[in-house]
Amino acid sequence: MRPDQSGVIVLFAKRRWQGRPVDVAVPVGRSIPPRALAWLKAFAERQQRPLLYTAQTLSEDGGYAAQQQVFVHGPPAFREQVAAWQRSGQPLW
Repeated sequence: MRPDQSGVIVLFAKRRWQGRPVDVAVPVGRSIPPRALAWLKAFAERQQRPLLYTAQTLSEDGGYAAQQQVFVHGPPAFREQVAAWQRSGQPLW
């Protein structure tokens, strides 16, 4: 998972949810390469570790916008919790 080879920076156990570590994955470029994302999702499922990952959004001038798109991989209750954190303005990591 070297960022220069995988295209992703992984922050393991960046926060906790229901006693489980939550991992965060951020792309080196615009988005996480499909092969790396598939590995991360499989790892999350095997280890029962919810995963948050992002993708860059483009601004009107063609560069990256300040906000990133956030995706959630995990059980429905975790998805609901992430939505609640976002509604309340809590940082996700």
